[in-house]
Amino acid sequence: AMLHLETPLQIAVWQSVVRRAGRPVRTDQLAKELSVSREHLSRSFAVGQAPTLKRVIDLVRVLAAAELSKNAGYDVRDVAQVLGFASSSHLSSTTQRLVGARASSLSRLRTVDLLERFGQAAFGDPAAS
Repeated sequence: AMLHLETPLQIAVWQSVVRRAGRPVRTDQLAKELSVSREHLSRSFAVGQAPTLKRVIDLVRVLAAAELSKNAGYDVRDVAQVLGFASSSHLSSTTQRLVGARASSLSRLRTVDLLERFGQAAFGDPAAS
């Protein structure tokens, strides 16, 4: 509900992206899995107040990065590599863009904190803080 994902398609996409555990996901893969065209998927996903498909995919990757960051054996570079980011700076810029935080601070943030920050940035939702 916090992400405004309400339609059956949005829920199916969310579940599919989460199942991939933060690995890169291509929209054509999701479309094929859900038996829709890529264009239909992209247009139908971001309806109402829902974020775009790309933002949701990136959010799940940032959430996975936050969980991996809690492992003392991983630094930001390791986390970026495990999750298929092009570099640690790509992880950092994605994290900053989505949740307004540095990748180095992910280990200190709870999932709910990241979702609230995403909601504030995406929806301007003061109730999300």
